Amino acid sequence: MRIYIAGSFVDQKELRPEANRIWALGHEITGTWLQEVKRPAGMPEDMFKRKLAIKDLCEVARADLIILDNRRSTGGKNAEWGFALGEFQHKQAWLIGEPTNVFQELADQRFADWDACIYYLAELSKGESDVVV
Repeated sequence: MRIYIAGSFVDQKELRPEANRIWALGHEITGTWLQEVKRPAGMPEDMFKRKLAIKDLCEVARADLIILDNRRSTGGKNAEWGFALGEFQHKQAWLIGEPTNVFQELADQRFADWDACIYYLAELSKGESDVVV
């Protein structure tokens, strides 16, 4: 399954191990923002931000599942979440943490923490190789 992890950029380093755990279950992580470190030399900041936004939305579109880490209410993650909800027929949306707005109430699955989410994903992974959640 292709999975996009949405979260606040300040939590990037904390989310990398979670992405690794998901990858170890045999899933693809579509969100490359977890590895981004800096703007390329010579690229204006406004252009860089526009390119990041387009890239992130394309990566959300490629995913079968978006997992929203809701430990913080900041960041573009809510735009990614809304974009994913627009593809509700083809994509699952899971929330980790408590909803902080009405659109997060639309989550297909809610988990208290990453351990619960990974456990659920692992159980799904034990079944058919083409599990549709």
